[in-house]
Amino acid sequence: MIYLTYEEYSNIGGICDLTAYNRNIDRACGVIDTYTYCRLKKSDTVSKMVKSCVRDLVEYIANNFPGGKVINSKSQSAGGVSESESYVTKTIEETNEEMYNIIYNYLASELDVDGVPLLYRGADNSTHREGEREPIKVKFKVKYGWNEIEIPR
Repeated sequence: MIYLTYEEYSNIGGICDLTAYNRNIDRACGVIDTYTYCRLKKSDTVSKMVKSCVRDLVEYIANNFPGGKVINSKSQSAGGVSESESYVTKTIEETNEEMYNIIYNYLASELDVDGVPLLYRGADNSTHREGEREPIKVKFKVKYGWNEIEIPR
């Protein structure tokens, strides 16, 4: 699912051209879906924080593809007309970590339509409402057989 059109991207300060946007928007949204466990797909609206996150990811991916060379430093000198650039190659692990940092910075406090944090990694009880949860049934062995108790949640 695409969370940001090119027009919206441009309006919130996106600097990539349409070609770079089209080349990277699917991957940016896919990375977000991976880290949010597709929780955004349940929503009819997209928050400003999600759109800003997509914008930054599109630009990051356009400039830092895994295994590609990235300019590490650049220097120029006016008098002797000397130019120097040094490059660094980023590993997949480094780019994944940096993409996660972008996602975390924007989405750490965002909630889905059920009130579950977008980046929540635990069990999702969003289908249960307060007071509607069934008690936990526990069976345990006692001296002469089995006993069963219910523990309210």
